[in-house]
Amino acid sequence: MKQIVCSNCLSRVDASAASCPYCGQSFANTNPAGALPVNTLLAGRYTLGKCAGVDGEGVIYHGVDGDTGARVLVKEYVPFTICSARAADGRVIPRAGREVLFKTTRMDFIDLYQSLKQLGAVEGLVRVLDLIEANDTAYAVREPDEGVSLTDYLDELQIPLTCDEALDLLQPVVRGVAAMHRVGLLHRGISPDTIRITDHGARLSGYATLGLRTADSDLKAELYDGYAAPEQYSVAEFDGRYTDVYSLGAVFYFAVTGRAPLPSNLRKAQDNMPAAHSIMKQVPAYFSTAIACAMRVAPAERTQTADELLTALQPSAKRPRPSLGFTPDKLKIVIAAAAVFVVVMAVLIFLVLRAIPHAADDSSLSQSGGSSAPSSASLTGQNSSSSSSQALVAEELTVPDFRNQLYSTVASNSEYQRNFLFKTEHENSSTVKEGYIIRQSPIAGTAVEPGTVITLVISDGPRTALMPAVVNHTLADAKARLDALEIPYTTVLVDNTDPAKNGYVTGASVEEGAVVDLDSGEPVTLYVAADAPASSSSSTSSQPSVSVGSGSGGVTIPGGTPVIPGGTPAA
Repeated sequence: MKQIVCSNCLSRVDASAASCPYCGQSFANTNPAGALPVNTLLAGRYTLGKCAGVDGEGVIYHGVDGDTGARVLVKEYVPFTICSARAADGRVIPRAGREVLFKTTRMDFIDLYQSLKQLGAVEGLVRVLDLIEANDTAYAVREPDEGVSLTDYLDELQIPLTCDEALDLLQPVVRGVAAMHRVGLLHRGISPDTIRITDHGARLSGYATLGLRTADSDLKAELYDGYAAPEQYSVAEFDGRYTDVYSLGAVFYFAVTGRAPLPSNLRKAQDNMPAAHSIMKQVPAYFSTAIACAMRVAPAERTQTADELLTALQPSAKRPRPSLGFTPDKLKIVIAAAAVFVVVMAVLIFLVLRAIPHAADDSSLSQSGGSSAPSSASLTGQNSSSSSSQALVAEELTVPDFRNQLYSTVASNSEYQRNFLFKTEHENSSTVKEGYIIRQSPIAGTAVEPGTVITLVISDGPRTALMPAVVNHTLADAKARLDALEIPYTTVLVDNTDPAKNGYVTGASVEEGAVVDLDSGEPVTLYVAADAPASSSSSTSSQPSVSVGSGSGGVTIPGGTPVIPGGTPAA
């Protein structure tokens, strides 16, 4: 008799059993109409359990591998836009007139998952374990989704990742995508919802065929707005490795800013998406530029490969130096050729020097007394040398004062571009406006030669951060969130009417998501529910203390401003 595996306790039981005799799990079918029933045995090996989801390609089932006892996910190709019904024996029946389309799209499904299966175990990718053809369709078996999605992971953190954190976390996914590209595969569905954060690192799942990841195809498309590339919104445009690069750039944008990117089809009409650096000042210019290059709307202008993106996201000190491409044998040939060249040149110089006549030395002597006198030729030479020296002096330039000028204006000045080379660095400043030059090297007034490199330090404006969620959080949690973003704060105690809220933040002087100037010196005020008077605390020792009022039921900020219960300053 056929045996299945109980999805609850993983015990082997008879396929005809109504429930598990070991744990009591009911085997009653709860799957939706059109899906295979619970405990269907696939290929004599995989026990299909409850339906885990449905998309435009078909049905996804929880399952158990009877050979290994491991839990798996099984995707059945049964697109409801092409298929009409299922026979009693489980066979999939295409709609009338769509038989050929069903066969061709099914082959796309088989080709994709067969290639993923052959790819094997790759860091950063959920592994495809098996591909089965049965019931006139195909089934892809892969590892289950562990951990949480990147969306949920960042939602729990409540604050964006730093660039270093994002790179460390997502680097395996980028390498996994590069591995797919090397064997000719595209993912087309990279997004925070298809990236899982597990105990073993970030892993990418959500594989699908071209039809599911392209708008207006024969399948009901599933696109991730904000992360799908522009070419995915039209069947008339071609995709490529650059399509996945766009999605990877969008994921990094979300990770370091906390904001979802604008949908790319809207950017084609009017591209007003702000750069990552303009949203979060802590994002370095090189990192923001790397993301922007990966997310360019025109595919030809975009970063083309995942490896190129990964290199661009690295700090310059960690980027690999370009290789000359010399093998040891080639290097020996180059050295030998250089040695021969040096010898030949030495011989030629020696022969030229021997051929110079010495008689001219005597012609420079005067006829009277043998004393030497400057000839017209030597005078000409002196004048020529003098003129050359004067010309060199004339070519010297004086470095202008670029400070407090808008860098874009300096960079567009044709005279400056002709005379100097500019190297830029960025620095936060609360006194110099964003985009303006703070200082320069060499300093103004320095005499330099044309082509001298001028280093300009450009202001990124004041340091800012987005106010995290603190209301309805414990004071300790709120402090940790603010400390992580270097946001100064002070606390004010308010009367507590709910014992369960004692020690919780009931309000704040800055709303969640608002931009906080970290260099303004003005702290964020946290209003904390308290049952009894206590002294206030602050992240900076310079902040004034807060006294708890008595009798009025409120507190008083130094200066005499009363605060009513609930943390709202009195009028």
